[in-house]
Amino acid sequence: MASADLRDELKCPICLEIYTNPVNLTCGHNYCQACIHRMLDTQTGSGAYNCPECRTTFPARPVLQRNIALCNIVKIFTSANPEQSGSGVHCSYCIYSAVPAVQSCLHCEASLCNNHLRVHSRSAEHVLTEATHTPEKRKCSVHKEILKYHCILDDACICATCCLVGEHHGHQVELLEEASEKKKEALRMFLDKLSSKRKKIEKRIQELEEHGSKDPGNEEATVLFPDKRGEQVLYTVSSLIQLFRIKKNKVSKKIRHLEELCMSSNPVPVLHEKDVDLHDFIGGEEDEEGCGRKVHDDVGQSSRTLNHLELVLDINTAANNILVSDDLKTMYWSTVYQNRPETAKRFQYNQILSIQIFSSGRHYWEVETSETGDWRLGVAYSRIDRKGDQSYFGDNNKSWCLRRLYKNQYSVMHDNMVTTCPHMFSCNRFRIFLDYDAGQLSFYELSSPIRHLHTVTATFNEPLHAAFGIGYWLSGEHCCLKILSYP
Repeated sequence: MASADLRDELKCPICLEIYTNPVNLTCGHNYCQACIHRMLDTQTGSGAYNCPECRTTFPARPVLQRNIALCNIVKIFTSANPEQSGSGVHCSYCIYSAVPAVQSCLHCEASLCNNHLRVHSRSAEHVLTEATHTPEKRKCSVHKEILKYHCILDDACICATCCLVGEHHGHQVELLEEASEKKKEALRMFLDKLSSKRKKIEKRIQELEEHGSKDPGNEEATVLFPDKRGEQVLYTVSSLIQLFRIKKNKVSKKIRHLEELCMSSNPVPVLHEKDVDLHDFIGGEEDEEGCGRKVHDDVGQSSRTLNHLELVLDINTAANNILVSDDLKTMYWSTVYQNRPETAKRFQYNQILSIQIFSSGRHYWEVETSETGDWRLGVAYSRIDRKGDQSYFGDNNKSWCLRRLYKNQYSVMHDNMVTTCPHMFSCNRFRIFLDYDAGQLSFYELSSPIRHLHTVTATFNEPLHAAFGIGYWLSGEHCCLKILSYP
């Protein structure tokens, strides 16, 4: 829901799609650069220019300003939600408005609405297919001919020239449509397995929810549970439920994607779909079979292994002025109040904690920040205040953080003590390294080479969460943060 709400905020008012190269008028309204240029072109010669939204009048053609903060937010949103970054295909010839296309011509490499389709050439070379954003991908990149065959040896879509005299000459080939139908059969078998896995996940969610409903206090009990890499990480029961819901959503999205491929009449994307191990979507069998077997009051033995953690954000702690992506990896500043239920866990201002808890061991995670705005990255105890100015990370004795305040002004903070970093940073990716047992928290800039920024020494005597804060507190600029994931 949060991701869907943010997508609405990132829609251009003219084309109603995610912004492309967003710019703004002096009245403050934002548009895709191409959309507002086309709109202003239609007003040339009328004696004045108007904003399409508020109708503010400009005596001369307004100068467009690139909205850098909005560009950054769109960039991080689309990378975190690739399935939402796309949109409906529009007619290539309707240049003054976004008209949905009904088919694409592979010869013209263009998409057509109903009106332009009526007058389009009917000759054999103009091959029509379902509307697609990239009709050029149905052509051979070497010979610029329409793809007709599938090379079995190289698992590639090829044209007739490739087959007769090109690099695939003499290879066993089959028609694209025939190869596509075979691939769809394999995808349908994979769909059955995914559906079975989703049912198992739903069963585990139900068991955990019943466990919490019998004794509401159990939701805050801690559970040792294997993460993506098989390492034992500490969670609460309620957080574990969130993780399984993320898995369910991820599997459901893949199911929808494969169902669309199986219904598609375009063989190329079907054949381009790579065979992927089921574990890449929902983890190993032990994740579903082993959850909730044993609830622990402590972590158990400490490990000296250095673990890269696949962190996720705890939506139950998210302040109502931040949005969180569906995969719980990205957070955005929002001027739209989210109306999440007020609980003792929820922050009042701009902040969120990770689902994972650290009580021992050596761990690190990496974060990409937007180029503008104010942010804080670090760790915090579970019992940190959630209300008032004293709840900000670094402004109390229950949290430690690296903070960006202005462009290239960075500091490390704890209990209102500030240590300014002397470096001028060269990138917007950072690593946070926690050695719980040694009492060390280190910050690194992921430049080339990686640069150590600062190490905090402390005695950690309570469980810690990864901590993230964003906003426009002093700089007046919006911000977003993304937890980086690696295969």
